[in-house]
Amino acid sequence: MIALLGHRPRSVDESKSATANSSVAAQQSRPRIGVLVLSPGFVKSFRLCYFRRKKMESQDIKYVGIDCGKKSLEVVRINSEGSLKERRQFSTTEIGINNLLKWLTQNDIVGLEAGSQSFRIAKSILNKGIQVIVLNPGDLATIYQSLKKTDKEDSLKIARLIQRFPIEELPTVPVPTDEEEDNRRLCSEQENWTRQLTQGKNRLHSLFTQAGLTHITKKHLRTKANRETSVASLPSRYQKEAERILKVLDLVEQNLKLIEEETKDALKKNPAYVQTIMSMPGIGMITSLAILSYMGDCKRFSSAKQAAYYVGLVPRVDISGDSAYYGRIVNRGCHSIRRVIVQAAWSLVRCQHGGKLKEFYERLYSKKGAKKSIIAVSRKMIEVLYSMIRTGTLFDSMPEEVLYRKLAQYGLM
Repeated sequence: MIALLGHRPRSVDESKSATANSSVAAQQSRPRIGVLVLSPGFVKSFRLCYFRRKKMESQDIKYVGIDCGKKSLEVVRINSEGSLKERRQFSTTEIGINNLLKWLTQNDIVGLEAGSQSFRIAKSILNKGIQVIVLNPGDLATIYQSLKKTDKEDSLKIARLIQRFPIEELPTVPVPTDEEEDNRRLCSEQENWTRQLTQGKNRLHSLFTQAGLTHITKKHLRTKANRETSVASLPSRYQKEAERILKVLDLVEQNLKLIEEETKDALKKNPAYVQTIMSMPGIGMITSLAILSYMGDCKRFSSAKQAAYYVGLVPRVDISGDSAYYGRIVNRGCHSIRRVIVQAAWSLVRCQHGGKLKEFYERLYSKKGAKKSIIAVSRKMIEVLYSMIRTGTLFDSMPEEVLYRKLAQYGLM
């Protein structure tokens, strides 16, 4: 046996031991192989998602921004990198909208601001199967704070806005159904005619003041019969103008009666919904129609606070460090609900079935006064209505016989 320099020859036992150790080390260093068993359903779903993603990546998605004018639409299309590809202009007529639909493709994502014509255009695009994002113009500070504001620039900024941000981060507005749009238009018309009725009565009352008949108050001008009796006492020089005002007031009241009948028909289509919200004291037909039209089933609100924010019954908040400032309520939100819910709050605090909301008002009244307390009650009403609508429960302090009598009084039974 020849021994290497610096090494002594190993015995047979040492050789066997070295061989065993080397085999153990090899087994430990060898990677372990596990077996993952996948179900056929999982494999099918994985392949479907994989090829769908590849298909989306292969498609050249474009972003289209539309600025809606009264007579024309400024339209711009950009690619996924934000580069300008094409500009077009279409009219807002039916022919123009059809030409817009022909120009759009299935790979387009369309964005436009909410406005008087936006929902009509958005519905036409949605019916073609193209994704539409309707944006809240009150939150688009990038457009309204710009130094250069034209229709072409606005459409380009809208396109780049929907290209840069995911839809979850954009101030979107849900597209209402045809029924919701009709009800909203009815709310707006009722408010318009009511304002004209008030203006006419104020103008008629001013004639009595000019004539020196200061004992005639607005209470004497509420009904048609009382107005005619009061006008008969005016001097002849005021008679002609007063008679013209009476004709206008008669026409306005006739239109309001027609709107009242249409409101009943709209509410009768949703009897369970109306019964739920009218179980709260102070809620009448006009308030019910506004809540039905704008809040709906409340599923788009994640919480009661978000519903109150939507109506605009939240204060301005400025918190920095140790200082916290809560200002007036924000000058935004759903005007149609806010104007009627405040009136409903006044009725609720005078009702004997006001329950905890009435107690809440009485606690605040001594500290904040009537006006601030009513705004706080209005917000509480919206938050409670949100919970009632989502769960379908009635207002707890309203007796059933009083509720049924209330519905019968409005002709909703």
